[in-house]
Amino acid sequence: MSKKRKTYYALSSPPGRSATSTIRISGEESIASLAKLTNRNPNKFMHRKSTVCNIYNSNKGLIDNVVAVCYRGPRSYTGEDLVEIHTHGNPLIVQAVFNELSKCGLRVADPGEFTRTAYLNDKIDLVQAESVLSLINAQTEKGVSISINNTFGNLSSRLKTLRKSLIFALTHIEYELDISDIDNHIKTEKTVAKEINKTKKLIKKLILSYKKSQVLQEGTRVVIVGDSNVGKSTLFNSLLGYDRAIVSDKPGTTRDVVDGSVYVSNYSIILVDTAGIRNTNEPIEKEGIKKTTLEIERADLIYQILDPTINTAKKTPTYKSKTITIFNKEDLLDKRQKTSLIKTNSDAVFLSAKHNTGIKTLKQKTAKIIASNTAQKESLYITSKRQQDLLLSVKRELDSASSSRAKNQLELISIHLREAIKQFDWLIGKTTADDILNTIFSGFCVGK
Repeated sequence: MSKKRKTYYALSSPPGRSATSTIRISGEESIASLAKLTNRNPNKFMHRKSTVCNIYNSNKGLIDNVVAVCYRGPRSYTGEDLVEIHTHGNPLIVQAVFNELSKCGLRVADPGEFTRTAYLNDKIDLVQAESVLSLINAQTEKGVSISINNTFGNLSSRLKTLRKSLIFALTHIEYELDISDIDNHIKTEKTVAKEINKTKKLIKKLILSYKKSQVLQEGTRVVIVGDSNVGKSTLFNSLLGYDRAIVSDKPGTTRDVVDGSVYVSNYSIILVDTAGIRNTNEPIEKEGIKKTTLEIERADLIYQILDPTINTAKKTPTYKSKTITIFNKEDLLDKRQKTSLIKTNSDAVFLSAKHNTGIKTLKQKTAKIIASNTAQKESLYITSKRQQDLLLSVKRELDSASSSRAKNQLELISIHLREAIKQFDWLIGKTTADDILNTIFSGFCVGK
């Protein structure tokens, strides 16, 4: 591959029409290519200084008047010479610039290549790289905050501190086994056990934080369940604020999963309307009920809707996910009936989805549950399944190192510690196979 082909470009702003578009170029020929497009001397472009200039095609025709910013390596995002060209946001202008960059010998970037290059050039570690992707995809303010903290290296710093603790413990063992002339076996084992237990405690918290971070980044999946005709779709539409699902008095109207997004107290919620659960011989409806069962398994929170006008004594199912019991159609209850139900269902929410009464109370209860489920003293969260899996591997090694089988066996403890440290190296990215990198960065857009 020629030097020019090592330089790559992509649109780093969303495609389509907008006020401006941003084209990013990275590699040895990025500044020279900009100079060629603008008919300027490359040395005229100063590091981190914005320059207003014209972009021309190979026939000297004007393409656009742009703002260009150069970042000279290694003081750039990728560690290479990097250029950002801010054009007017017309796709035809962007394509015209792309055509000229291609004529200069540049190539279109691979997905995530800018961030991958930053990782390979030691500008960021692998945890920070994953945090860039989670930052782009975060659906909530808290999710954005978590990802920003991680991109700045806060999580990486904690992980490196945990790794150092294990190295400290391993050093004590190796000194005792290879160097020390005094028998400090018992003292060494106590010191090592203390470090292992302290590290395990912190690792457990990080492992548990993954589920919370998923909710805070992607949103809480709230599944509406109940018998046919209890008002699930009416409540679904009421919470969304528009008619998304078909509402009918005929049982079995909803036969497929219907979802929509809504914000409740700054928490993102994926609201899921499901087919009513009942005995039926209708094959399409039966398939819808199967999907309801699958959605219940995926739910972070369940709205279990009951119709108090038909059978309040009926036994309701229990679910493993947190559940809010909702008595719909409260407008059809008299004061005595409602008072009686409240006495035996003090935690339930009473509302009328049809008349939008009680919706505020439901939202407040929902926000309170989400806040409780995602709260933790630590401000650090892991944000990918890869991170969770590797931390689980570390924990397994530390469990083995502190087991009764390893008691008084410094050599065996050292083996488990070395393996745990190796897992940390994979986690942070000190040692990472190409196929894993390909998997991680393939999820990025080409401009990042």
